[in-house]
Amino acid sequence: MTKIDITYTIKNEYIKALKETLLTPKKKIFSANAKRFFSFLKTNLQLTNHQIKELLTNENIDLLIRQYGVKQTNEDDYKIYDDFRKVWAKKLVALSNVKVCPYCNRNFIVNFSQNGTTVELDHFFPKDDYPYLAISLYNLIPSCHTCNHMKRKKKLKIYPYKESINEYFQFSHKLLKLPYNEENLELLLVKKQNNRKMRKKLNNYNNILQIKSLYENHKDIVIELIQKSVMYNESYIEELMKNYEGTLFKNKEDLLRLIFGGYISDEDLSKRPLSKLTKDILEQLEII
Repeated sequence: MTKIDITYTIKNEYIKALKETLLTPKKKIFSANAKRFFSFLKTNLQLTNHQIKELLTNENIDLLIRQYGVKQTNEDDYKIYDDFRKVWAKKLVALSNVKVCPYCNRNFIVNFSQNGTTVELDHFFPKDDYPYLAISLYNLIPSCHTCNHMKRKKKLKIYPYKESINEYFQFSHKLLKLPYNEENLELLLVKKQNNRKMRKKLNNYNNILQIKSLYENHKDIVIELIQKSVMYNESYIEELMKNYEGTLFKNKEDLLRLIFGGYISDEDLSKRPLSKLTKDILEQLEII
């Protein structure tokens, strides 16, 4: 649900990760998997070494696909990916500061030890159809296991390195009747703009990743947000600000995160699971 920015540092570290993966340990020669991958690129795509470097770091993936199309090949030709992901998955999480799956905003993707990580790298364009993109920087999306499994080879129309699903819809709710409970609550995905192109993108995203169905499991969070919005009314929040600003929390945004449990600014949604849901519902409740 969040856009991922590829910084200058990430690009530099990507190049270092490539070198670490492609070369045989302690020797400045290509590994067998690297040789096979480069041979495939040079033979099937007729690429020079310079063009291969351009291919691996080109952010215009659509242009590459129009240029080279679908390529059927043996899996061994891009087996280098199995080596590369062990190095790059962990580095990408650390460098991008993305702690939550950008597809769903539900699951943490974090490094938990020197070699351990919960992140999976989704090939936005499947490597079986586009093997030349198997280790390309802009084709590897850090994601949780759930989203990576559901997406598989399906084509999403919203690309996290260029845009965020946050631009397309807001979570909303309708309380059908009292009391406040999950059975009486309807969770909605409300389109931000009602043009045909954006509708198709949102429907594609929801159908593939089953966002609406997944978030039905989080109605309890919405109920709690409604309850807290009543308990922590505007006058109570002002009193807390007066008494504790600069000590328990630094500003109103910090206080609202403390109360409601999620980040409320767009740039911080990738820091904690369900932050988009929290932010959208709080906007509907006119808390923010």
